[in-house]
Amino acid sequence: MKIPVSDFNLEATLDSAQVFGFQKNERNVYSGVLEGRPAKIWQEGNLLNVDGTVAEKTIRNYFDLARDMRPVYDTLAADERLVKPLQEFKGLRIIRQNGWEALAGFIISANNNFKRIQGIWRGLSRDLSHDEYNFPSAEQIAASSEKKLRELGLGYRAPYLFQTAKFVAANPEVLDIIRSAEYEDAKERVMAFPGVGEKVADCVLLYGFQKYESFPVDVWIHRIVRKLYFRNRKISEKKIAAFGRKRWGAQAGFVQQFLFHGARTGIL
Repeated sequence: MKIPVSDFNLEATLDSAQVFGFQKNERNVYSGVLEGRPAKIWQEGNLLNVDGTVAEKTIRNYFDLARDMRPVYDTLAADERLVKPLQEFKGLRIIRQNGWEALAGFIISANNNFKRIQGIWRGLSRDLSHDEYNFPSAEQIAASSEKKLRELGLGYRAPYLFQTAKFVAANPEVLDIIRSAEYEDAKERVMAFPGVGEKVADCVLLYGFQKYESFPVDVWIHRIVRKLYFRNRKISEKKIAAFGRKRWGAQAGFVQQFLFHGARTGIL
């Protein structure tokens, strides 16, 4: 299937640490799963190539291709410090992830590196969903054990994911409640899960629940925001998150993603 796209950068979108279930080969072809269906995806100019049985509607929704990015670009272009990442990564979009996968994925991500997170993701998919292409549901993880999760590399995160899975399996409506809640209420609910702090909660809300006022602060964002806006003065991660939300409002999550990818790739 070939899908005409405009104003979309697949590489920047999938390489900016939003999701953990895609693998890229040397030809920039990404292999992953969307709504339970394996797919290979690559971009050639204004064409998005999809090898698999995933519906076009699913692809367009997942990559948020209907979004008018002009308000984001206007926000970035208005700040000379953000012009370079805008130029380099124009077309970077925030993926509309499954809420459960985002919650589980960012619990796994705490104090972890990207390649290791991907390895754990594949291990969980293979051993618990019995399908290397599908991340296990909350019910499948809840039916496992903390011991099994430790064996799959989660370490101290194992009880956090196990307890979260048990709660979500027993209360599936909680994901819809988080999605419909206002940002502050939604964040409070996500932080009630074991092992979820400020940064993980904001990642979950931004990538899994489309709360675009979220401004996740990890080591990359902490460093680059201090450098660009605070002359490297000491400032807490919590204050930087509040600064990002206040300064960029409804576009904060998008700005964060350009800042993050710019810092991580050395553009900034």
